[in-house]
Amino acid sequence: MAKQHTPARQIQQAKQIARDYGMHIAECKTNSGTDYVVYRDTDTGDVRLGKRSSPSGLFQFVSRLAYTH
Repeated sequence: MAKQHTPARQIQQAKQIARDYGMHIAECKTNSGTDYVVYRDTDTGDVRLGKRSSPSGLFQFVSRLAYTH
């Protein structure tokens, strides 16, 4: 059986993938938890790509952004 990654590990991996592919992640605290907002770094400024509220959703979203062309 495959090993499950902890939420903290999923966030760490998502941030590393984002850095490697010219993006960054901002954590926004809300009343219901934490939202993770993904931005692409451009010469004219940051472009918001989307928001996820779970570490697993964040990891999948960043992976999809980075690895699909």
